[in-house]
Amino acid sequence: MKLIPSNHAASYGQTHTTVSSLADALLLAKLGYDLRAMYTDVTDEPVPQELDGLIARLHTVLGDESERRG
Repeated sequence: MKLIPSNHAASYGQTHTTVSSLADALLLAKLGYDLRAMYTDVTDEPVPQELDGLIARLHTVLGDESERRG
């Protein structure tokens, strides 16, 4: 149940944005923007050579396994 301060009881039910909810919304929007920017930077980078080699080795091993099962 939402607690209503006595000085705001008359306005209960009216749809208006409070200062704290506006601040929270702005903070969440900023966090979302920052996260999108960070992940874009990470996904735009090329795959490191060591990781690329590991992926190739895994494909080799898994390719052999799938041929035995088939």
